[in-house]
Amino acid sequence: MATRALHPTAQNPTSNAYFYIQYSRLHWPNQKTTDATKMKQHFHYILIILFTALNTAAQSQSARKLPINEQTYVNLNGEQQYVEMTGTSPDNPVLLFLHGGPGWPQTPYLRYFNADLTSTVTLVSWDQAGCGKSALLNPSPKYLTLERLIKDAHELTRVLKNRFHKNKIYLAGFSWGSIIGLELVNQYPEDYIAYFGISQVIDMNRSIDLSCEWLKQQATLAGDKAMLARVAQLEQKDPALCKNPMECFLKKYEMLAHYGGAIYSPEAEARIKIAESQFDDYKNYNWMKAFTFSWSSLGDAIFETNLSRITKLEVPAYFFVGRHDHTLPPQVTEEFVNKLKAPQKELIWFENSGHEPLEEEPAVFNKAIADRIER
Repeated sequence: MATRALHPTAQNPTSNAYFYIQYSRLHWPNQKTTDATKMKQHFHYILIILFTALNTAAQSQSARKLPINEQTYVNLNGEQQYVEMTGTSPDNPVLLFLHGGPGWPQTPYLRYFNADLTSTVTLVSWDQAGCGKSALLNPSPKYLTLERLIKDAHELTRVLKNRFHKNKIYLAGFSWGSIIGLELVNQYPEDYIAYFGISQVIDMNRSIDLSCEWLKQQATLAGDKAMLARVAQLEQKDPALCKNPMECFLKKYEMLAHYGGAIYSPEAEARIKIAESQFDDYKNYNWMKAFTFSWSSLGDAIFETNLSRITKLEVPAYFFVGRHDHTLPPQVTEEFVNKLKAPQKELIWFENSGHEPLEEEPAVFNKAIADRIER
C-alpha cells in the first residue's frame, strides 16, 4: 500500500518529491554525523524535484485550458467528412451546428458572423457529405439520403461526446439542417442538453402554399400583373416555369427575394455575400454544384417532410424565427410550438430578419444562443 501511495502519478504531481524525502529518511535515519554539505545537496535535489513536478502539473493544467481550433476530417459511417471545432476552452459546452441547403455548408458564415459564440461554447461546424470541404475528398458520395445524414449526425455526436468528455451536447439545426436536428433530438434525447431550431422546417408543402399566398398579396399591392402570372404558374407547377420541385423552389425563392421575403434587407444580403468569399478555403467553392448534387441525390425528401407528427420532445427546444421569413413562414412554426410538449419551449423572434437571422442579426442571435446555454 505504501509503495502505491508514493508512486508518482498525474493525480499526485508532487509525489516525486515526497518519495525522495522518504527515500532519504530510509538511507540516513539517525546519522548524527551527517555531513552538512551532503544534507544541503539532498535538500537542493528535493527542491528541484518539487519545482519540476509542480511545473509539469501547471503545464498539464494549462494544456487542458488551451483554446480549441481544430480543422479535421472525421470518419462518419465509413465516409471522411470535414469538421471544424472552435472554442476558448474544452471545458465549455459543445454545440453541434447542422447547416442548411441541403448541400450548403455554414462553416464560412459561422466564422464570419458567429465567432462570438466560441467564448461560450465549443462551436462545431460539420460540412455534410457531398458538400463543402467534405466534397473535396468525395464530391459525389453514394446513397445520400435523409436517413444517412441523420445517422452521420448521430455518429458525430458520439465522437464529440468522447472527444470532449461530455455526457450530452447542444444541437442547432438551420433550415434543411433543422429537419435532421429535430429528428435527432426526437430519436436520441439522451444525447442532447437542448435543441435550437433556426428557421425550422415543419411542413414544407404548407409553407410553400403560405409563401405563394404572401407573394400574391405583395404582387397585388404592387400592381405587378407579371408576378401574379408567375405565381399562378408556380401553383399549377407549369413546366414552362419549372420542371421539378427543386426548380420550382428556386423560382419561388427568386420571387420572394424580389419583395424582401427571403433575406429581409439588401445590406444583410451584401454581408452574406462577403462571408461566402472571405476565407481562402471557401473562396473558390462552387456553391451551386454541391447544392444541386445534394438536391438531386435526396430527391423529394424535403418536400415530403412533415414534422408536425412530433408533438412531444424530452429536451428543451428553442425556435428562432425571422419576422419577415416567407421562405418558411413563421406561422407554421408558431402553430407547431403551441402544440409541442417539452420540458421547456420558446419561440424567439428576430424583428429585422427574414430566413437567416443568424446572419441578418448576428449580434442578437449570438446573445440569444449564449443566454440559453447552461454554465
